[in-house]
Amino acid sequence: MKAVSRMFERSAPERHDSLPDIPEPSENPMLVGHEEVRAMLAGAFRSGKMHHALLFAGARGIGKATLGFHLARHLFDHPDGAASEALGEADPSSRTFRLVAQDAHPGLLHLTRPQSDRDKKFKTVITVDEVRRVSRFLSMTPPDGGPRFVIVDPVDDMNINAANALLKNLEEPPANTTFILIAHSLGRLLPTIRSRCQVFKFQPLSAALLKELLVQLGVELPTSDEKRALLMERAGGSARSAILMTQFGGLEIAKAMDEITSRRVLDVFECHRLGEAVAARDRQVQFDLFNNSVLDRLSGAAVGAAQEGAMGRAAHLSELWEGLRETIAQAEIYNLDRKQHVVGLMARLHNALHER
Repeated sequence: MKAVSRMFERSAPERHDSLPDIPEPSENPMLVGHEEVRAMLAGAFRSGKMHHALLFAGARGIGKATLGFHLARHLFDHPDGAASEALGEADPSSRTFRLVAQDAHPGLLHLTRPQSDRDKKFKTVITVDEVRRVSRFLSMTPPDGGPRFVIVDPVDDMNINAANALLKNLEEPPANTTFILIAHSLGRLLPTIRSRCQVFKFQPLSAALLKELLVQLGVELPTSDEKRALLMERAGGSARSAILMTQFGGLEIAKAMDEITSRRVLDVFECHRLGEAVAARDRQVQFDLFNNSVLDRLSGAAVGAAQEGAMGRAAHLSELWEGLRETIAQAEIYNLDRKQHVVGLMARLHNALHER
């Protein structure tokens, strides 16, 4: 595999979570890991038993959407069933690759958070208006009569109205149409959506595969063995997390959060210091990274409580997770004071992790 040039030129539209010099899933020719899922998908296609709705579930940034776009491109190029044994790397010079990357393929609809018409900022959810595009898309006959794909990335971002609208499309799927739903958290989906999909659970990348992918992407890794090992541990098998930690100060943010949450008494001064580090207007990526870290830590605590049999605490943490997710959305929508937002979230996270 050849590394992505640091002079990488984006051809895909910018998304709410785009990172500089890192290809979007739709324009990423590389595919690392997940061989078992890839083999299952290829086998289902060869046998004519491909489910009409595929749900790719797993941690953020481990390659779920990348594999989804690889699958769509592969089936566009092999509609007659002449599929390879397993999905491999794509050819960036092919016409199909370029059309998919540019969001211009007539057989593909990609739904993600839209931009607001008013200020061009990305919305915090996938709206029902976005999902209504599915019906319009499916009402049109593909110009080549080939397969059609609807990719929702991530399906977790849909609000309740959008989820119910998508459910109607899943209940009566047109022929030769495949839905690929990307989910970072299965627990946030409507049970009725899950029941209409074939679920593929993606595992985090191993440290070796993660390092391989980061090298291919041209990401500069820490020079010391100790820091590199810490990066692999913190990233949790997620290329996106590793990139955020190496390129945008994620390791430092994680360490600061560890220090604050590990102490029995909340250190308000350190909370303010953390707020100053991530709340500036030119540090949007760091602000998003902090918010996601808060949610991830609460989610991990909820899972841990459930595994220990403390179902009441698990339910409480899950409810708090939903509340903090709404708090984060409100901070963006109403342009609230970011530093106070950080201090407030750290206080609530600290209380949640220490209460029993």
